[in-house]
Amino acid sequence: MNPVTRGLARRLANHEWEKCLAEIDFEYRMNEVEVGGRPCVTYETAGDRRDDLFVFYVHGGAFVSGSPRVNASMILPVVRNTGAHCLGASYTLLPEGRFPTPLDEVDRIYKDALKQHEGKRIVAFGDSIGGGILLANLMRWRDEGVRLPDRVVLASPAVDGVGASDTHRTIDGHDPHLKSNQGRNVQKLFQFYAPGEDLHNPLISPIYGYFSGLPPMLIHVGSREVLLGDAARLAEAARRAGVDSTIRVFDGMFHLFHMHWSLSEAKAAHDDIAEFIRNV
Repeated sequence: MNPVTRGLARRLANHEWEKCLAEIDFEYRMNEVEVGGRPCVTYETAGDRRDDLFVFYVHGGAFVSGSPRVNASMILPVVRNTGAHCLGASYTLLPEGRFPTPLDEVDRIYKDALKQHEGKRIVAFGDSIGGGILLANLMRWRDEGVRLPDRVVLASPAVDGVGASDTHRTIDGHDPHLKSNQGRNVQKLFQFYAPGEDLHNPLISPIYGYFSGLPPMLIHVGSREVLLGDAARLAEAARRAGVDSTIRVFDGMFHLFHMHWSLSEAKAAHDDIAEFIRNV
């Protein structure tokens, strides 16, 4: 991805996601904070708060775009529907943020946040590539003996840099937000993120990792996403490893449809997420 293409993709994606905030029809506030040496965001909405519940959010954006603020329409309904305290983690984007920089930055933020929210129930939430970064870190935290979240929510997770999922071929062209080119676009992106690395490395493509011992997972995906296959493979790999995993497929929905609050499908999806979180 050359600098011109990268800059254009970032501006277009950020502009579209920022427009999604206009669909939010409830009061909210975002606050800039520093956690783990990184600029992060906390979120507040009107309504009751649960002091015993903390949500840790990792945003998507294909390693090149997005931020906890730009992607806020994904997480604000979660805060509103659950009353949880919530922190949005930031990580360095490409080209500076090559592997393992984003992984390590999210790792430091999470560990710092654990100290600030000791004794609370914790839910981790990741969307798109943020879901992949989060899942890779979950495996690392498990192996290190770090306290894991009590539950995990993954929306349209991107977990395979090899692009091996069948839906990269069967659904390509049906998602208005992602063009797969038979999986080649995913490979190019991950090669840019981790040049010279084996893309089967679970810290890069966590679908190839060891799932045993991970928390219960709720996985959401749209039926028109090229990442439908990633979500299906993830749910099955977790199930085979003895992890409680639930996958919801929303008919006709596209990548990150959750961010479009005006859609009835987005509201239904967020209701499902809130129920999963409230039962932690």
